[in-house]
Amino acid sequence: MDNLLRERTVVIFGPVKTTLQNLVMGLTQLGADVAMIDSDADKLQKFAQNITDQREANSKYGRAAAISVDWKKSDSIKDAFGKAAQTFGSIDIYIDALATSQPTPLQIGQDDATLPSIVHENLTVSLQATQTAAHFLKSRKKGRIIYMLQGSMNKANFQDAVATAARTGLIAFSQCLSKELLEHNVTVNCVSLGLTEEYLLGHFPEATSLKDAQEKMRALDAKIKITEPDKITQAVTFLCGPSGIAMTGQHLTIS
Repeated sequence: MDNLLRERTVVIFGPVKTTLQNLVMGLTQLGADVAMIDSDADKLQKFAQNITDQREANSKYGRAAAISVDWKKSDSIKDAFGKAAQTFGSIDIYIDALATSQPTPLQIGQDDATLPSIVHENLTVSLQATQTAAHFLKSRKKGRIIYMLQGSMNKANFQDAVATAARTGLIAFSQCLSKELLEHNVTVNCVSLGLTEEYLLGHFPEATSLKDAQEKMRALDAKIKITEPDKITQAVTFLCGPSGIAMTGQHLTIS
């Protein structure tokens, strides 16, 4: 099991915070090299170096790199993927993690530029990155594409109205894309994360702690609970591993 993802390069595309850092550690412990493409990559350099240093203690572990990107520029996205492939020699798995943590309600009198901006950040950027990733995967005749969504988007939450309209479009898109890429041995799936630490703190910035944010959320929904990062990591690494080849066009929900 230690070498489950040995000689595989994973690109994680999106803000790499607590939940995704746990995923990066899980992937590298299975032998994968992970390129984190983030608009704030400078803050990830130390984390990436710590991951890479672990390889000295255990040669079976993979490496990590943080690569900067400007979400607003398609050329920057292409360049970031090119750097990832150059750094580790290939791209085998693309994980789209642009799962917004900020409230996006539809407000009356909203600035005309706001809606297109939210749609761009939550959907258009993912489609542009998918085009670039698919180019690498199709040339290798194998690979995985995984879209990560906030689980709250499965519920009628007014705070997430605009992001939900944009982001959940990836569910139908992934089902169509899975059929298009089937002949290239590339699987495409979606994973809804449930409530994460990032989501709660993003929706309740005035909270003094994660526990405080949970209590504020429970005032809206008494049944809420945080999805443990380890659960997310286990589900995603399953889709990345050999057993995941049997699943494509699926939408998994992690509770």
